[in-house]
Amino acid sequence: MDFIFLLNALLKKKWVILICALAGFAAGFLFTLTQKKLYLSAATYSTGFTMRKTVKLSEDEGLNNFEIDQRFKNVIETFKSPTVISMLSYDLMLHDLEDPRPFTVLTEKDLVKPEYLNVNKDDAKRILRAKKAKTEMLEAYDSIENKVYELIRLYKYDNESILEELQVGQVQGTDYLNILFRSENPKMSAFVVNTIGKEFITFYGSITSGRTVESSGKLDSLLIEKRKEIDKKTKELQTFKAGFGSANVADRGTAAMSILGDRLKSETEEKSKLNELEGQLTSVNTQLASIGVSTNDGGNSNAEIIRLTNENRRLSGELSAKGGTDITIQNKIDANKRRLLELGSGRSNDNSEKNEVRRRRDELTAQRIGLENQIRAQKINIAAISRDINKYEGISKQGAGADVVVKSMETDIEILTREYESMLGANKGAQDINVAPDINFKQTLLGQPATKPESSNRKLIVGVAALASMFIAMLLIIVFDFMDSSLRAPSIFSRTIPLKLLSVVNKIDFKGKELESLFDVTAQGRQKIDDSFIENIRKLRYEIETAGKKTILFTSTKTGEGKSIIIEALANSFSLSKKKVLLIDANFTNNTLSQRFQAKPALEQFSFKGEGDKLMNAISMTRIPNVDIVGCEEGKFSPAEILPKNNLFEHLDQVGKNYDYILIEGAALNEHADSKELSHYASSIVAVFAAGSVIKQADKQSLRFLESTGDKMTGAVLNRVDKDNIDL
Repeated sequence: MDFIFLLNALLKKKWVILICALAGFAAGFLFTLTQKKLYLSAATYSTGFTMRKTVKLSEDEGLNNFEIDQRFKNVIETFKSPTVISMLSYDLMLHDLEDPRPFTVLTEKDLVKPEYLNVNKDDAKRILRAKKAKTEMLEAYDSIENKVYELIRLYKYDNESILEELQVGQVQGTDYLNILFRSENPKMSAFVVNTIGKEFITFYGSITSGRTVESSGKLDSLLIEKRKEIDKKTKELQTFKAGFGSANVADRGTAAMSILGDRLKSETEEKSKLNELEGQLTSVNTQLASIGVSTNDGGNSNAEIIRLTNENRRLSGELSAKGGTDITIQNKIDANKRRLLELGSGRSNDNSEKNEVRRRRDELTAQRIGLENQIRAQKINIAAISRDINKYEGISKQGAGADVVVKSMETDIEILTREYESMLGANKGAQDINVAPDINFKQTLLGQPATKPESSNRKLIVGVAALASMFIAMLLIIVFDFMDSSLRAPSIFSRTIPLKLLSVVNKIDFKGKELESLFDVTAQGRQKIDDSFIENIRKLRYEIETAGKKTILFTSTKTGEGKSIIIEALANSFSLSKKKVLLIDANFTNNTLSQRFQAKPALEQFSFKGEGDKLMNAISMTRIPNVDIVGCEEGKFSPAEILPKNNLFEHLDQVGKNYDYILIEGAALNEHADSKELSHYASSIVAVFAAGSVIKQADKQSLRFLESTGDKMTGAVLNRVDKDNIDL
């Protein structure tokens, strides 16, 4: 039943739903017409997060997926950081101020705004270049810089405007980043996605270089400690082998041969390493020459960086040797780190092309110096090994063989050597990546200007707008329908009112009609709704006739429920069935029946003394055949207060001898006591309820009174029901 109510409510409002859908369609169409044409450009950057170029202490260290995911999130947030976006906005603003074909052309209205007129363009360019060189943001409290910022906002190059159209995200399953940007100018979109990567690398390098230098210094100190440990173990082994005694000379000779073999093998390995290092040095010198830089000239800034880096390595070794508690050495290391950060920041502010050349030169110079130091160390090791070879060559000629008691010592040295080589490789990797190991970003896809704007998705937008409007309208209708607690249908009435429903009377428009004309059976052109009204009144007439009671009081819980119409219509129906009816208007607060039939207000004055003629004087004739009426005055009084002794109600039995039915109208129960007083005289009570009424607490009290009348309560009439709800 609830579903039927729902469907019925929607059908009744079908035109409202249709109009809302058309309105949504029109709104969506207008929206697509006014949409700006946007051009999309995309660039792709490789992050290198999955490439093993970071400093690691063990070769078997695997990739940490959680760490990589965090790095991606950090990088994406850095791309969108105020500093990077500000640098990009400065690039855009400088382009439009300097290029004859700017990305954004201001309208005539914008050109007369204070934000444009109050700014000196040359000063603006100078300030923007200075801020960009220092990677600084404009200061709002500075009046001049604030004017430049307002100019940027006028061009819509501010952070908020850029971020609205900028998208930065990871390409799923890869270590690539996609940069997407939309604007009204295709060249501007391409410029943004290509430039933001450069600004990001510059900024990201400046904030990570300090941490990298510090990590490299700590790794150097660990290498020094590991080298000392290996040298100590090696010396112990050599001393043991050189000093072991034996009565058998052959044993000493054999042991010497064993040592000699080890030293010869070591000499071969060290010479191989020397050749490899010399080859690497030659390659580095060749690369330095290829970029047009002398192999002996590293640049003042680069030389200072290398000097400070080497000094920190030396100081880290000294600090480790002293147990890491020397405050003086630690302060020197910290001072050098701060100076390295300043030099690194200064270098990052050069233009991108020179900066790249200088960065590459610094890398190669650092590698060259490191290789030269390693070559010198190798040569010293080879010379020491050569001396040992000469020594044990002489001993080996005296005899051979010895019990190998040094196996465990050699195993220890071998393990330490492998650890040292692993750390050395990590350190070399750190040097290869130079100052910031995490900066391995490369642009793999260059953003290109779009040849056509993005699709406006007009069909989708218009369709969604129309459907959304329709569903919203339907939802509101459903909500309002469920919120409607009125007695709008017979099924709702039966669930709400504990009274027998005698008849349901449909709503009818009486405008321009006389009620009695509806009961003219000879009339032509009557509408079906009129016939329904007549049939519903006939059902009520039948229920009253079946009840077998002659004097019926019509009342209601509240005013305006339609008692007068029901009584008049019922009187017409009784008239058609050749019944004689007396109407008594006892509704003193609203004497509609008296006014409608222009009846004499005789009810308050009439006193019955058995005088038939006097009764006839109190009764007025109506236009309805066989129907008379006793009218009343309108006033704020009740029957008990205004009616005299021996009034008409006290002698209804005698009056009823001349009529088949007496229909009495009483005032509403919620506001007045009239109907309660009249209920003593009536043999039947019929309550009238309008379909639009809502049952409240006062109505419930009146209903309890009606129930208390017992057999007198014949039933109720549901009036003014919509035609669509009559069968629900």
